[in-house]
Amino acid sequence: MQADLLAAAARLFATRGFSDVAIADIARAAEVATGTFYSYFTSKDDVLLKLRCSVLDGLLERAAPEPAGPEADSWWRTAAAIIDSTVRFWFEDRERSRVVLRGSVADDAAQIAPVLAANFAEGIRLGQQSGDVSRDIDAEMAAGLLIHGAFGLVYQAIVHDDVKDPAPLIAGITALARHLLAPAAADGSPG
Repeated sequence: MQADLLAAAARLFATRGFSDVAIADIARAAEVATGTFYSYFTSKDDVLLKLRCSVLDGLLERAAPEPAGPEADSWWRTAAAIIDSTVRFWFEDRERSRVVLRGSVADDAAQIAPVLAANFAEGIRLGQQSGDVSRDIDAEMAAGLLIHGAFGLVYQAIVHDDVKDPAPLIAGITALARHLLAPAAADGSPG
């Protein structure tokens, strides 16, 4: 039932805006009594907080890397899979994502950014150890740049451009990450 209420709230917030939706509207859209709403939430703000938390929890789950295998190019396949999974996560429930991205996600992002950055930086260091990532790159700075850059592109695609297919965005972010992180070739060009 809580999931139904969250889904109904996300739909309504995405189409009408947070301030134009009443608790009774959420209950009606979820096909439950208004009293049932209060069994799960204390207020509309509580619903929004739970929506944001569900997004951030899901994002952390998606950003956890699988260990790379011994096969050639496995670090880049792992990195590409994380980028793909993370971007697709935002597109899976576009209404929920729109609500969260439009809202004051800055506070939540400030809490989750260090965790994501630490995970990404560790992955970059592993890539440096395997030789797949340039050793001249500061892992923490590169992780921050990639996380915030990808987040900005996802925000633009979902909130402003109403992009339906994440594939071109995923391909672009993956190509840019490889270009920025790969060791230079013998001729000085990115590897």
